[in-house]
Amino acid sequence: MREQDASPRRRAARLLGLLVLVLVGASLLAPDTVDTWADTRDAGWERATARAWADPMGNLSRRLAFDAPFRYVEDLLDGADPAVADPAVRPTPVTPSTSETPSSSEALPTGEVPSTSEGRKAPDAPPTTRAPRIADAGQPLRVLAVGDSLMLDLQYGLERVLDQRTDVRVEGRGALGFGFTVPHWDWDDDVLVDYDRLVADVAPDVVVVMIGANEFEGHAIEGEDLVPGGRQWREVLSVRADEAIAHWRAGGAHVYWWTTPRMRDARFLTDDLNAIWIEAADGWGAGVTVIESMAILGDVDGSYREVLRDETGVEVPLRKDHGVHFHEVGADLLARQLEDRLVRDGWVVNRP
Repeated sequence: MREQDASPRRRAARLLGLLVLVLVGASLLAPDTVDTWADTRDAGWERATARAWADPMGNLSRRLAFDAPFRYVEDLLDGADPAVADPAVRPTPVTPSTSETPSSSEALPTGEVPSTSEGRKAPDAPPTTRAPRIADAGQPLRVLAVGDSLMLDLQYGLERVLDQRTDVRVEGRGALGFGFTVPHWDWDDDVLVDYDRLVADVAPDVVVVMIGANEFEGHAIEGEDLVPGGRQWREVLSVRADEAIAHWRAGGAHVYWWTTPRMRDARFLTDDLNAIWIEAADGWGAGVTVIESMAILGDVDGSYREVLRDETGVEVPLRKDHGVHFHEVGADLLARQLEDRLVRDGWVVNRP
């Protein structure tokens, strides 16, 4: 005699039981992942509820070593780390970085490259922001592009503009959703290790950076809430910006760091972010150059703008619907801004 089908209520109970079993198992086997999940919940009751589950489950997992198999497999998949250079050491005393100021909404920024004394240079860095060599087709300039989704937009512009040259090679590594305060990536074990591997693999002459689209979210770091714009938020960003530069410069690369473009929504705190980026860059003297993104994306006052006019006077959309990212025209203009800077700093020659 065939057994009757289970009732809908019984099937739902079985499904619920299975989901609970999967959740408990995942929490015990991969507590670090559950911690990250809790830290990325919205601040308030949602994050508090997630932490009320994640903390005791994580403590139990680590105490009983339930996470040991997962860590073992992780180590196997990671394999042996490539030979990497030690992080660069920030020079002392500090020298202000080169920061660009917009002269018009369309023109590229201009200005003299400041010099610095021999005692103020970073290890293996030229005594000024002048390039140590002029790239050619035989030894092209190796450019490593890093950052978040802003760099994802920008790196395609870099490839469209700079890959036309035989003396430049661009390696774009922007990451969707990335941020210095976004806990999806473990800072020490994931982010800095990845930077070390990239520098070892690419051996960049130049590292270019654009970041800042995700720092306003108010995530938690190691269970501690970061209030956007608050003291702890600034301190974490400042420390991590400085550490990132040290790893980018491990092989002696020069860093060009674009300011975070102003957004339509003031919640992104771009002015606060740029104050942090510029302070971090200043600490590295001639090793880091800040490039003003709003010299290209902004109006005559450096403020946010939605469109620009082309050479025929037609309005062209510049920023995408949400007012954060930029269209191809903006990416290409920023790429040409960098090319101009590389020419003036002596890395490459002007195209005929």
